Amino acid sequence: MHILTFATVVALSLVLVSGTQLSWSHIQPSASQGVPSPRRGAALVHDAWGGNLVLFGGASGGVALNDVWRFNLGSQTWQQVNVTGSLPAGRHTFVYGLYVNTSNNDATNATSAGGDAAARPRRALIVATGQQGSAVFSDIWALDLDTATWRQLPQTGDVPEAVYGSAGGIAPSVPGGPHSSRFWLSHGFSSKRRYSTTRYYDLRAERWVLVHGSINSYNPAAPHARCIVSSTVTSDEHLVMYGGCAQNGGTGGPCPARDAWTFDGASWQQASTCPTPRTRGSMAPLTSPFGSSPELGAPSPVIANMSAGQQAMMGGGRAGGDGAPGAVLNLSAQVRLYGGRFVLLYGGYERDKQTITVSEALDDQLSVLDLDSGEWLLLRASGEVPAFRGQPAIAHEVAIGRVWVFGGQLRSGNALSNDLYELRGDPAATPLYPGGSCGSSFLYPHLHGIFMGLAWGILLQAGWFIARYFKRHDPTWFHLHRACQILGLVLSIVGLGVVMAGGVKPSNLGFSHGAIGLTALGLGLLQPLNAFFRPHKGERWRVHWEWLHLTSGRCAVVLGAANVSLGTFLVQGPYAVWITWHVMLGVFVIVVICMEVRHQRALRRRKEAGAAALTTTDADTLRDSTEAGIRGGALTGGKAPRDNPVVAPAPDKLPP
Repeated sequence: MHILTFATVVALSLVLVSGTQLSWSHIQPSASQGVPSPRRGAALVHDAWGGNLVLFGGASGGVALNDVWRFNLGSQTWQQVNVTGSLPAGRHTFVYGLYVNTSNNDATNATSAGGDAAARPRRALIVATGQQGSAVFSDIWALDLDTATWRQLPQTGDVPEAVYGSAGGIAPSVPGGPHSSRFWLSHGFSSKRRYSTTRYYDLRAERWVLVHGSINSYNPAAPHARCIVSSTVTSDEHLVMYGGCAQNGGTGGPCPARDAWTFDGASWQQASTCPTPRTRGSMAPLTSPFGSSPELGAPSPVIANMSAGQQAMMGGGRAGGDGAPGAVLNLSAQVRLYGGRFVLLYGGYERDKQTITVSEALDDQLSVLDLDSGEWLLLRASGEVPAFRGQPAIAHEVAIGRVWVFGGQLRSGNALSNDLYELRGDPAATPLYPGGSCGSSFLYPHLHGIFMGLAWGILLQAGWFIARYFKRHDPTWFHLHRACQILGLVLSIVGLGVVMAGGVKPSNLGFSHGAIGLTALGLGLLQPLNAFFRPHKGERWRVHWEWLHLTSGRCAVVLGAANVSLGTFLVQGPYAVWITWHVMLGVFVIVVICMEVRHQRALRRRKEAGAAALTTTDADTLRDSTEAGIRGGALTGGKAPRDNPVVAPAPDKLPP
């Protein structure tokens, strides 16, 4: 009877959702048993078996919470849960997910019958990492949703660093399966360093497994180290990540960022860029029940295309073998798998210290990523639209196609919220936002890049180029050289000030891009000082001065050009930016090579002409001396007069 009832609900819900545009509804809970306090950065999961939403933790008024609440979707009431066992510390900005354990039914039954409450739960809220004030965590906990018992899980394997603001979670689980046993964790910040590693916690073996190492900050094909990202995990075990903060912590980049990435368990792929930049947003998978789907009951092409390892990774329960409502509910999981694969990006903070301008997302505009095409859709939601907010808790139910949003910090007024909204409908049936265009922003790093690009990419390069190859246009070359160098150095100083105004900490200038930039700027500033002490031509130290001036100047412009290249990768901008710069740089290098070949040939011709002139002069001088000696000998009896010796002209008196 229970199976039939649940199957009927699922079927009716799918019919209602399919072909219906996404619509918000504001859930007004009964306050008879209290409501959670307003908060941000909490966990929210949907327990399909219990018919509840489960809320944990978050930050409220500067206090990190560890309370647990249950919202009954039938009675529309909140109830605080009295938990047992050792409690995790209060925290916010952590990674969480719902785990359905199908590997040990005996242990589950023993627990339900009054056995060991610390045994692996059948359904558990998993939370890991997070922040409480200055404290950062690396622990991982499981809350048994049947017994309300907390258990700290063992830390074995490739244990992560203590971080917060990471990406991750668990693939969506519906009654009947499939159920993933992998808890993903990627990127994050330890308050001193940003990370880019990716690992998962095997909830059956209870150990961490590292699957992707650190990513070079200048690699354009993978997401650089960052934190406070928006993320979720899809049903086919793809980790999706958007935006975040890549500034400080041993690296550099935009904060907030606006790039989107997916991880398939082995490598990262970048999606298109469209929504506004943001940190601390939320993501959840959306169900498109019948959009471009084969007939219900057909084998899922997604599962069929999975390797044996991937299918094993998803866990058991595909045919309802875990005792949950079986085959019919398994169809609902397949609907999610082979239907339209969409991910919702909701909320977040669109401004930070780096922000100069940003086009804010509208309240009723939904940013939805189509994972099949890698393109973003800007859709218009209807209904009781919630106000845009930062760091809301988000839960999803892919069997029927619903998303819940709780709390967060309102964009207007910055007040914390404890309201609850539900979003349901089919993204494939939702209209595009009328006149909607992708978000835009301009950050201090962008302005910094413009100043440094003009300085080290154009002006300072032009300065040495003129001095090297156009000295024949004296004194025009010198005035142009000096003007380019002075203006370039001024722009460099302004560019440094701009990036510091954008929130870069002085302690972070030691990483490669910052260190190279400071070295190039120091060598560049040495040139005016060098010029002040320049000896005159012919003076003793002139040769040494020229060597120092040329060497330090050449090192500065080479380092500067190289650092502009690094900056184009670091800023994580469009491919067109760094492609354009490197094409320009390549053309400039080719021109320099051609000019240098021409210059060396000219030097060689002048040297050969000078040597020929010297040979001719020596011959003429010798002939004149010989003739003079003969005449003198005739007058003096064959001897040259002693007071009139024959002397070759000094080298500096030779004709040109």
